[in-house]
Amino acid sequence: MDSLSHALIGMAVAGLSGHPLSLHDPIYLATVIGAQAPDFDIIAQVKGNFSYLRQHRSFSHSIPGLCMWAAMISVSLYVFMPETNLFSLFGWAFAGCLSHSIIDYFNTHGVAILWPFRKERKSLQLLNVFDPILLLLMTSIYTLPITMFTLSCLTFFTIVSYISLRILLRKKARRQIHEIFSNEDIVQLSIMPSLQRILFWDFVLETKQSYTVGQLGAIYPVLETNANLTKQKAVSPFTLQAQKTILGDFFTTFTPFIYFEEEKSLHSSCVNIYDLRYIANKEFLHRGTIIFDSNQLPTASYLYSYGNTMKIPCNQLS
Repeated sequence: MDSLSHALIGMAVAGLSGHPLSLHDPIYLATVIGAQAPDFDIIAQVKGNFSYLRQHRSFSHSIPGLCMWAAMISVSLYVFMPETNLFSLFGWAFAGCLSHSIIDYFNTHGVAILWPFRKERKSLQLLNVFDPILLLLMTSIYTLPITMFTLSCLTFFTIVSYISLRILLRKKARRQIHEIFSNEDIVQLSIMPSLQRILFWDFVLETKQSYTVGQLGAIYPVLETNANLTKQKAVSPFTLQAQKTILGDFFTTFTPFIYFEEEKSLHSSCVNIYDLRYIANKEFLHRGTIIFDSNQLPTASYLYSYGNTMKIPCNQLS
């Protein structure tokens, strides 16, 4: 989620203490900073965009990562506020960090909350990274003349109600898609908030023969198809090698919907990798290319993300 949403949720968590809102209150400081802390992994960008994409929402959003952030925040505040209780600071900082990972778990990118045991980013795919409706609802609560404890309870009631509504709308969308594709042999269907249109769902439909990527209206059943990709009948040696590279491993942990496409020429071949979840203007936002030489060995690999091109080492993982 965006930083403002995380901050509002962090303040709501701190408000459960019963203390009035104050930026001088160590409980609010610890909790609100904690609610932002998992995204401090943006520092990984000093090593490049690929390093950041690999690290983001991984360790920093996991239980060990949350404990690390909470410890750093509580000790730092304790240095400047020695009259406070260090263990209490740690508890509130951890609560703020946990609120961050929980709300991120509801949006499409997901979090690797079980790192290092499970490195995949898991998601309930109900909220977008920036949800203007939820942000407006939470912000409006702060205009009410109520106590901070009541405001906190109302904030969490609003979040739960909004998520429940989205669950109902997604169930409706799932039924509609199954009806539209009733003649297809559906393997799995993933429905997530549209990146570009508030009142639409993006979906990835997998059948035994293909993947269909499209959008469906959340209110009216208007369906648009953005891509239809034929599945490989068998995993080829090139694809197997591509999966073992650094880039292939990244996509494996980054998305649950990967599509491999091979292109062959006289002197070289390449494997294109697509994250089927995100598409804009008929183009996938996250995709990669691994080039193989005539000896069928990877010689170069590139990641294309949000219009940026990154050259990635093509080493194969052991």
